[in-house]
Amino acid sequence: MPFKRSNMRYGHIIGYTGVTYQDDGDRIISIGQDGDIRIWDGVYDEDPTTSCLAESIWAVLHSGSRILVATDLNTVQAYKYPELEKDGIEFRFTAFVTSLARNERFLAAGSEDGTIKVKPVDGDEFELGGLDGPVLSMDVSRKDLLAASCGDGQLRIWKLNGKDLVQTFGGLRKVKSFEGNVLYGTPAFEPSRGHLLAYPKDQGIVVVDTSSWEQRKVLKHPKISANFSRCAFSPRGDYLAAVTEKGDIAIWEYKTEQLIEGEVAASEPHPIIGLAWHPKNNGELVICDDQGQVGEVKDVFESLDDGNDLMEMAEREANGDMELDNDMDVEDIYSKYVAGEKPVEDESDDDDENTISVNKLKSQYMLPEADDDLLVDMLGKAKAEDHDDEDSRSVASAKVVAKSFRMQEYFQPGSTPVNFENRYMCYNHVGIIRAHRSVSDEKENSIEVEFHDSSKHHGIHLNNYLNHKVAGLSETVVAMGCGSEVENKGSKLVCINLVSFGNREWSCTMPGTEEIIGVVASDKIVVVATDERFLRVFTTRGTQREVLSAPGPLVAMAAFGDHFLVAYHRSPANEDQQLNLMIVTCVKYKLRCRDIPLCLSPGAELCWLGYSDKGSPVAYDSAGILRIYHATANMWFPILDADKYKAGASDNLFIVTVAESLQQVQLIVCRGAKYPLTNPRPLPMNATFSQPLCDVEGEKGALEDVLMRSVYIKSDEAETVLKETAIKLFALACRSETEQRAKELVETIGSSQLVPIFMKYASKIKRYHLAESLAPLLPTFQQQEREEEQQELETNRENAAMVAELQHITVEAVTRRDTTPKIKPMPMVMRKNPFKRADSASKSSPAPSNPLGHLTGKAIGFNSPKTLDPEEVPSTLEPENNENQPKNSATGPKFMPWFEDNKNRLKEQHPDAATDAELIKIGMRQFKAQNTAAATPQVGAGTPATEKRKLDETDKGESGVAKLAKFGFTKN
Repeated sequence: MPFKRSNMRYGHIIGYTGVTYQDDGDRIISIGQDGDIRIWDGVYDEDPTTSCLAESIWAVLHSGSRILVATDLNTVQAYKYPELEKDGIEFRFTAFVTSLARNERFLAAGSEDGTIKVKPVDGDEFELGGLDGPVLSMDVSRKDLLAASCGDGQLRIWKLNGKDLVQTFGGLRKVKSFEGNVLYGTPAFEPSRGHLLAYPKDQGIVVVDTSSWEQRKVLKHPKISANFSRCAFSPRGDYLAAVTEKGDIAIWEYKTEQLIEGEVAASEPHPIIGLAWHPKNNGELVICDDQGQVGEVKDVFESLDDGNDLMEMAEREANGDMELDNDMDVEDIYSKYVAGEKPVEDESDDDDENTISVNKLKSQYMLPEADDDLLVDMLGKAKAEDHDDEDSRSVASAKVVAKSFRMQEYFQPGSTPVNFENRYMCYNHVGIIRAHRSVSDEKENSIEVEFHDSSKHHGIHLNNYLNHKVAGLSETVVAMGCGSEVENKGSKLVCINLVSFGNREWSCTMPGTEEIIGVVASDKIVVVATDERFLRVFTTRGTQREVLSAPGPLVAMAAFGDHFLVAYHRSPANEDQQLNLMIVTCVKYKLRCRDIPLCLSPGAELCWLGYSDKGSPVAYDSAGILRIYHATANMWFPILDADKYKAGASDNLFIVTVAESLQQVQLIVCRGAKYPLTNPRPLPMNATFSQPLCDVEGEKGALEDVLMRSVYIKSDEAETVLKETAIKLFALACRSETEQRAKELVETIGSSQLVPIFMKYASKIKRYHLAESLAPLLPTFQQQEREEEQQELETNRENAAMVAELQHITVEAVTRRDTTPKIKPMPMVMRKNPFKRADSASKSSPAPSNPLGHLTGKAIGFNSPKTLDPEEVPSTLEPENNENQPKNSATGPKFMPWFEDNKNRLKEQHPDAATDAELIKIGMRQFKAQNTAAATPQVGAGTPATEKRKLDETDKGESGVAKLAKFGFTKN
């Protein structure tokens, strides 16, 4: 069965690329000349973990909980894995490091300057010199031998215990520089015993014996004429793989020298410069080329279970049935772990050559430490008990360990990773916050705030003294959070108000060792998430509102007005991330929370979380699906599929903002990357909402998409679009001769305004039966609409009464608390005007006279007070017994019919009303004013209100003094 070779996929930019496996083989690690390190769950992982560590990376080596990276800073930097936090510097050179290698006792690094430095586990660092060219590739054997190919065309082998050069092979290609080279002459020791060394030379792979340095074999491929660049043994040493400068792959079974057939590359071949076998010996290996592409090879051989295969080999060796390799001496078998030449023996070993050596088997096949005791027990039982039946030789069942899945860590929506030198701290509809940091120059650390609308706010540039890592931006505030590593002063929140005067900046330090992990801001609140799972809510001016606790590990946050979202893990992850979403509303000192499940695609992670311009929660996952939450329906609706905007599998979308009113998404398409570049500044594009309906390319599917979005998504012209789309769908159903579908559509929409239009259209196209069947629906829909309108009015009346009652309670509470004695001035006693006419109303209820009535505001020079809107007058200020106030009765005029009749007139009178809601408010005021005027009686019976009243005999004209008094305070 031939091995399978996958297509190469984008991993890094064009240039040098390296690839390797984790020690356990669960993930692939790749590095590139772009300075990025990517951690893949597999070659087909669409969203690998990416971190930018330097301008260029030339070598990588994984070792347990650490990872070593050789960068363009001429150092080997250690990082904690997988957090990628710095953990010290291992080596320093005068040029960049080109190769890293290690075994259990030594760590070696080779450089472009022709220097090799070796660091023992329990000793001092030493240097190996004498090289006349750059170090191209290295390997360290289990016998503590170091082999290095150099640019001078020589392959040298040192014995690290004595620092002695023991052998040199020539005839390799000479190069002057590591960069741009594709032939590395990579040496490879046999991994299980280290008794063989293979290296590529021209069109063959040379294999030599490490004890006598004699040539054993030269492996060649009859169909390959290109020069080999790298080679590597499989983890057990029974297969040897090699790659060429023209993209070929050759794999041999070492003992028989039999070639393993395989598939030819589907795309244009490029030089393969990276090669690594899977550590679990499952017949897989990973490759990379000089174009930054990564691929894999599978099914080289059948994967065997390590435990069963090991036990079978132990039994065969105990019975003397195992044949020794022709190239292997008996002395080599017992000297696999020789320190010098003395073999290591186990207490259970006998003098017989066929005796089982537990230590040899354990070391040869590199079983995990957790299985060592189990292996000792197995072999001890197999040796102590000599039973013929198979059950007596069987081994106790191994421990079953539940597979764990990685839980998504917290991320800041609209930002890029912290380890980027130039990164986005926040990118949203208000503006951009960029952070600039230089690894070489520690003084270069600044933050730049840029607003999309420069007419409202000016840009801000400030030095990042506190090393802020997270930030939030809104129309009113810039919020930034830093850790406690700076001067050990605690994690700190710093905010800059954009619309205030005086001291615009305020800050707050977190208590104890609490660390800020996320910050979001709206025009009213600032929310801080900490590592203690606290949610600290502040106002934009710096008042602490609430401190809340999250139910699980936090993932992301977003804020809008008085609301904010919190995504968290409700349970440990399995194949999917188990996330929930807290929707919190903060109105005054009243909180309300709604907890809902967060919908994600299978196996996907959350990539972006935010609000639309209408305040609807929106989420975007790594599978490329954007979803919006409909609060009334309590459901998530997919509104965008990223595949339509991706040109390749490595492209990604960076969401900026979601405009629900326009049904558009502003996004940035990242070609071949996960995050957008900071320089040059990317140009966002607008993508229209589109639900993943069936047959959406057809006319019917497209109309259904528009109809569904107009029903559930808050667009500005939703009502108009709904009517137009419904008519088009009705017409399409009639043309398709599906009258039942047309009637079903009318029943589903349930609009009394559309039924006459549908009936008219059906009659016009001679669908009389359909028109007759629609006629009974009209009164039904009208009755339903009246009931809904009455219910809405009752709800609004109840809400208004509740607000009035709360206002009344607040006023009473303030009055009770205010115990300060009031000093009231004595009233001025003035003589009444004997010539003033008293009407009937004043006779029945005499009103107190105003002695300064002639000094009106107009006379003094001030403008007349603004007339209060009837809706703005609180119910507590209205008279309790007002007979002239119109009463709500079932027989009185209705607002909705009046609004529909006067809607066009209102639009003409108020063109600035952007939405129907604002137009309804204006119409409601006019409707109430009209009803109030109609219910108010005339001034006199049978006399129009505008007719002037004649002076009575008792009325006298104003004196000259009174007239002058009116103008005494008038401003010229």
